[in-house]
Amino acid sequence: MDHFFIKRKRNSEVKYTEACSSSSVESGIVNSDNIEKYTDSSLQTSSSFEPHFKKKKVSARRYNEDYLKYGFIKCEKPFENDRPQCIICNNILANESLKPSKLKRHLETQHAELIDKPLEYFQRKKKDVKLSTQFLSSSTTVSEKALLSSYLVAYRVAKEKIANTAAEKIILPACLDMVRTIFDDKSADKLKTIPNDNTVSLRICTIAEHLETMLITRLQSGIDFAIQLDESTDIGSCTTLLVYVRYAWQDDFMEDFLCFLNLTSHLSGLDIFTELERHIVGQYKLNWKNCKGITSDGTATITGKRSRVIKKLLEVTNNGAVWNHCFIHREGLASRDIPQSLMEVLKNAVKVVNFIKGSSLNSRLLETFCSEIGTNHTHLLYHTKVRWLSQGKILSRVYELRNEIHFFLIEKKSHLASIFEDDTWVTKLAYLTDIFSILNELSLKLQGKNSDVFQHVERIQGFRKTLLLWQVRLKSNRPSYYMFPRFLQHIEENIINENILKEIKLEILLHLTSLSQTFNHFFPEEKFETLRENSWVKDPFAFRNPESVIELNLVPEEENELLQLSSSYTLKNDYETLSLSAFWIKVKEDFPLLSKKSVLLLLPFTTTSLCELGFSILTQFKTKERNGLNGAAAMRVALSSCVPDWNELMNRQAHPS
Repeated sequence: MDHFFIKRKRNSEVKYTEACSSSSVESGIVNSDNIEKYTDSSLQTSSSFEPHFKKKKVSARRYNEDYLKYGFIKCEKPFENDRPQCIICNNILANESLKPSKLKRHLETQHAELIDKPLEYFQRKKKDVKLSTQFLSSSTTVSEKALLSSYLVAYRVAKEKIANTAAEKIILPACLDMVRTIFDDKSADKLKTIPNDNTVSLRICTIAEHLETMLITRLQSGIDFAIQLDESTDIGSCTTLLVYVRYAWQDDFMEDFLCFLNLTSHLSGLDIFTELERHIVGQYKLNWKNCKGITSDGTATITGKRSRVIKKLLEVTNNGAVWNHCFIHREGLASRDIPQSLMEVLKNAVKVVNFIKGSSLNSRLLETFCSEIGTNHTHLLYHTKVRWLSQGKILSRVYELRNEIHFFLIEKKSHLASIFEDDTWVTKLAYLTDIFSILNELSLKLQGKNSDVFQHVERIQGFRKTLLLWQVRLKSNRPSYYMFPRFLQHIEENIINENILKEIKLEILLHLTSLSQTFNHFFPEEKFETLRENSWVKDPFAFRNPESVIELNLVPEEENELLQLSSSYTLKNDYETLSLSAFWIKVKEDFPLLSKKSVLLLLPFTTTSLCELGFSILTQFKTKERNGLNGAAAMRVALSSCVPDWNELMNRQAHPS
């Protein structure tokens, strides 16, 4: 019996030695406490040994793909095979729980709000779980996990546009506190291998270089692309030029940040073009012939007669590219023309705001007063000409707080209080509040990603027709003001002299007429002639008859493709569910002529809103405290549409050569 006991003990020691050797490869540390625990447990097992034939054999359950409808996948962790893992809370249940009843009970009790979700929802969640665990599965050692963690932290720091020191001063200490509280000090010590802010800066530069390489590799494959560019001055008085690119990739258009150029203030248009040429052709090795669209605002620096940046860009593309003047910039220019009497109302409103906001004491007193009487807003807004939505927002806030501002100005004994006692001035203020709110809505509709030229043209043409309708309404014997809700409410709640109301009506009519003329000037019909000739791109299924196809001036091969395409009910379903660009990219193989022609028409940008977004993010990076920062790397990480390949970054770090 003693011989048998010694033999069992040796077998246990051999098994433990093998386990330690495998775990030492993973962690590099052998814990002496574990040795004692393992030996003690082995002795207890040996002393209470029972013959093998008396043990009850339990068969393990197998995972079934049907269990995904309950929100469970097969756990992929080592030594956790055939154990269900919830894709919502990531809890790993025992093998005995691989029963539909138990899995369903977990879903009903823990995630009751997801009971009615379809199977496609859990399939998407399954992809997200696999994507998040893919990177960690290859990193087995503590040092590799720390390296990957440093990349992830740096990526998040750049995406959130916060200072690099936040990793050392906020993120790492917070993680240490949480891990130390939930687990133990030993687990928290492993987090101390995560690098400090200097390494975070290096990681951001590495990620930016990686993202830039991914983008340029795609563009170097010879695909067509379009760019938008704009310049501005940051807080450090440095002139900056931002360039975005749009290209067809996989199943839709991709919009991405191309380059960030720091320019000196005395650069001429030719110098700006030379700088662009040096980056796009010299550094990135791209071919200007693949550029099919250039979009910018109408400033003299870019489009002026002396600048000629756009002219030079069109020349190097062999006139294969089209230039688009930013729709938002044109809408802003068309909205600036205001009759003199209404302009005086706007100027007086700005004076009121400057009087209150220009003094911190006045601003605090007005805030306190508005808070005491319970108004919805307590602050006024500044008016800035370069801000697209500024006029509408400032007028809306002044009109909303007009009574409170009037009382406050009387208390301050300001001469500006008298303008709020003029009913005519307040009535005109109500109209300006309405019309600029409408213009703000139009401006917001022109912003955003992945918008096509047909949508923008339809919105502009719809607004022009609306202006004509309003003019007809005002010219009638019984004018209607339903389109201006604040103005209508004001004249209904207050007694306005009929002669004064007629004068105000004439001024409004004059303003609407001026708006119609300026919109026609900045959005001439002849500029949209190409879109009318290619209306089949917007809706190819509207041309099912040969007679309608012949009128489109297409070549015979294109006519045949259009008739075949418009006859397909399967493709019509795709047309209704996909974006316009994604639809024409999808039919590339079956209808190459129509697809190529449509993609070239849809590819150019219609606005420079992405550049404006980039400048807004630049102001978050370059503050007064960090005005000397070169934010090119951080800007790329924050604005890039590409997703980093973490495995490639880890391999590059492991094999720098």
